[in-house]
Amino acid sequence: MTALRPGRLLSAFALLWLATGCVDITDRRAAQLEPMQPGQTGQFARAGHVYCILGWLGIWSRGMDVIASRAQSELGVHAISLANPEWHKLAHYIKTEHDAGRWTEPLVLVGHSIGADDQVRVARALNQANVPVDLLLLIDPTLPPHIPPNVVRCVNLYKSHPVTDPVPAFRGVRVIADDPTRTAIENVNLRRNDVGFDTSVINHFNIAKIRGLQDMVLAEIAKTCPLRQRQPLGAPQSAPDPQPPQQAE
Repeated sequence: MTALRPGRLLSAFALLWLATGCVDITDRRAAQLEPMQPGQTGQFARAGHVYCILGWLGIWSRGMDVIASRAQSELGVHAISLANPEWHKLAHYIKTEHDAGRWTEPLVLVGHSIGADDQVRVARALNQANVPVDLLLLIDPTLPPHIPPNVVRCVNLYKSHPVTDPVPAFRGVRVIADDPTRTAIENVNLRRNDVGFDTSVINHFNIAKIRGLQDMVLAEIAKTCPLRQRQPLGAPQSAPDPQPPQQAE
């Protein structure tokens, strides 16, 4: 039996990825998205809500769980992670809470791989409902739609791979705004930009697990989710704002 060449093997994986779409095999429990109650978020040191979506299968995106955990424990902001197939549910939940008048704080959407693509889809669904997204934070999006005008700011952290990037899977690419006059976009290519740590070891499967990358994500979240004027009793103590990433290309 003839072995598949690396290029053909990658193409085969890409076809499988496109055919299966939203799938998670991590055996995680469904995210609990309950209606917000008065004072519910006051227990956190920072205002805002952070939602992190894992990529295809989930197994290569467990760093998203770590990002959500670190955002809550280190920054003191409400944060949860969701499986890739739950993006429709997330979009519906945010719209419902907004329509009910219960949404009053910054919204941050974070995603890795196809989870990043789907967070753009969440943002586009919210755009149809006139719901603003304060920060859309993408990690190695693979085939992202254009960024809709309800997104105030989009930070895209990706690493280009010139040899394999033509295959529309397991890659990271730039994103484009529908309306650049309304959405500020930062495309940060980790292959070319000096971000203060070694990026040579980064690939599509480990990027969300890299501590330096997670620190960049937390810095952007901290810029979007301000500290409350009065620290609530028993709230997770927030560290000083992390340093933002270097200037994008």
